[in-house]
Amino acid sequence: MPVASARSAMDGVDARFVFKIKSEAGFADDHILSLRELEVLGTDDSATYFVLAEDGGRAFAAALERYGQGEDVEGGAGALKSLYNKIDSIAIYGPDDRRGPGVEDLPEVGLVTLDVTVWPSHDMSEALHRLALLELRVNELGGQIVAQSSIPRFTAARIKIDVAALTPLLALYIIESVRTPPVPFIDPSDWRGIEAETLSVEWSDSAPVGVLDDLPSSSHPLLEGHIRVHASPIALGRSWRAPGPHGTMVAGIALAPDIAGDLRAGPIVRVMGSVDAIRVLEPVDGNPEATQFPPEVLPASLVVDSIRRLHAQGNVRVFNLSFGFDRDYGASHVGEFSEMLDELARELNIVIVVAAGNISVPFDGVLASGHHVADDYPSHLHLREHQLAQPANAAIAVTVGGIAHSDAPAERNPPRLGDRAIAHVGHVSPFSRTGPGHGQLANRMNKPDFVAAAGNVIIDDTGFANIRDQGTGVLGPASRASGPLFRMGHGTSFATPAVSRAAAAVLHEYPDASANLVRALLASAAELPAGANDLDEKTRHARYGFGVVRLSEAVASRPQRVTMTYEGEMAVDTSVIHPIPIPRGFSLPRSSSRTIRIALAFDPPVRRTRREYTAATMVTDAYRNVDVDSLMERLSQQDPDNPQPLFGDRRRLQNFRPPHTAHRESTLQVKDWRPTVLEADDGDAYFVVLTHRTRTWFRDREDYRSQPYALTVTLLDEARTELDLAMAVTQTVTVRARNRARV
Repeated sequence: MPVASARSAMDGVDARFVFKIKSEAGFADDHILSLRELEVLGTDDSATYFVLAEDGGRAFAAALERYGQGEDVEGGAGALKSLYNKIDSIAIYGPDDRRGPGVEDLPEVGLVTLDVTVWPSHDMSEALHRLALLELRVNELGGQIVAQSSIPRFTAARIKIDVAALTPLLALYIIESVRTPPVPFIDPSDWRGIEAETLSVEWSDSAPVGVLDDLPSSSHPLLEGHIRVHASPIALGRSWRAPGPHGTMVAGIALAPDIAGDLRAGPIVRVMGSVDAIRVLEPVDGNPEATQFPPEVLPASLVVDSIRRLHAQGNVRVFNLSFGFDRDYGASHVGEFSEMLDELARELNIVIVVAAGNISVPFDGVLASGHHVADDYPSHLHLREHQLAQPANAAIAVTVGGIAHSDAPAERNPPRLGDRAIAHVGHVSPFSRTGPGHGQLANRMNKPDFVAAAGNVIIDDTGFANIRDQGTGVLGPASRASGPLFRMGHGTSFATPAVSRAAAAVLHEYPDASANLVRALLASAAELPAGANDLDEKTRHARYGFGVVRLSEAVASRPQRVTMTYEGEMAVDTSVIHPIPIPRGFSLPRSSSRTIRIALAFDPPVRRTRREYTAATMVTDAYRNVDVDSLMERLSQQDPDNPQPLFGDRRRLQNFRPPHTAHRESTLQVKDWRPTVLEADDGDAYFVVLTHRTRTWFRDREDYRSQPYALTVTLLDEARTELDLAMAVTQTVTVRARNRARV
């Protein structure tokens, strides 16, 4: 589509096109494109964007024609092949491509405010030239520029214009995108003025969460009456340092996991349950925002003794640890801290929730690895030095990473157009450490387990980073005696207590549930955020785990979604068969939203002195159109050292995602099967087969004869509003609960 361009009001009009080249192979640099008289405007994950030269593309068209005829051109045949052999497609980058967030929701008439991003320029003169072109077009259309940024890499303008002029504006080739001005999830103006006298608290009962952190402020309106502080199990021999804000933030979010969402609707915050706290951290000298363990104590011993105290004194079964070491744990080693937590979780039947950890982001945005937090996002997250830090690699503990829930800086007047958030909403936080956890399989998918809101990073037009912007963090209670009631925090420390509260809610609903069942129910209720779309499974899990826990789905079923649970023990090195009722109404008719989700949690012994950290593995498989006796007969024929699928035909449920073996090295596993068509003749029960295998070095031990585990199976079909799966499942249960066969 031709668009008008002008050097000045007196210049003639050049017909210029912006194109997008799609290439899976990619281009090494811009030089190979410049040989073809193409001016590169930008590159992203899907395409390279360029504009034709001043000759209107005649040189490029001629080169394409000669290439198609096998002829050489100036620049050499090698240069041609290195360009054209990589091209998958070329398409015009037009007005529809320039429509950014919010544009589709504009009113049909009236003035609107828009942010216009201009393609990056090589230098200041080109940036000013492109801004002049934009201003000329805006003025021609009866609008005005109210703010602008002329930095070559981040050239942008905020304009006011009649919505009827949007279509001709989108035709201007120097425009990369047009969007409505970004707005933070909650702006400081929404919460800074809230006073204790006007704040309402709605409390509901729930199980307690044990918080091991800095000392929280029990006098805060959200915490008052809902927090019990226990004495430390150690005597320091000195006074602790004055508390910083970290402990109050963590405890507050463990009580009220969605403060920002609550305050958006009014000055009412929903508080759940209570917190039992023990102090294990104190501020770093000279930096109250940072915390540390007292230097005279062993961190692992302090934490373990504190957990034991809270468990004994308060019957606490969910523990929140919003801390971690500042270095990755190492690909082949699990530290003593992680091992002690795993052993404790197994011994006490408790849920320990730990933070994935944060990458240190300096103000200039250049990380210790030499990568830039914005320019190299998100690939920098997968560097070895940016992966999980101890104790986040613990196998049985629940590990929580971070995602952005706001992608706009706090509002300023005048606006700073050069400030922008690195991550989109629902994408991994630029500082969140990633998986996988410990293991030997290259494609293992075992950490993190979940993600929750942790904040974002704002980058300005000079490349400097703001890691404490008040529009992109997690809102929590402030610990100061005076000043605002709330504050913003950034880090996986503030994602972790949201998951801890969800675990406590499950325990409140099912007081006798094992820690394994709590973990399995959390996993069955997790939903992947927007950032997980279009990623391969390994990368997706390394960033997002199973996703964001939906608390309501973890504690109850509903007509279109029912979860069946089992918890118990199985003899080691055996297989267990679980019948799963499949109502006829769930099988019929054809449905693209039908899902069967299997979640498994178990807690094997661990040994950090071994190459294989966990002493056992468990895997799941599923079958249909078969009876229990046939399954048991096949199981009896298995080679104990090399078990194989019991059936290889359609009786085995195929195409589970991720595949059956993806979580082999994980103590928490989830996989989905999404069949569009089910055959009612396959019976009213399918079968899930669990197989346990002890590592060779841990076999034949008197202290390991059985393995506790929990299994959940969820039937889900959101589009079928006529379904009542809970009732249908109850009416369909006609087979025995479980069967065993040694392998």
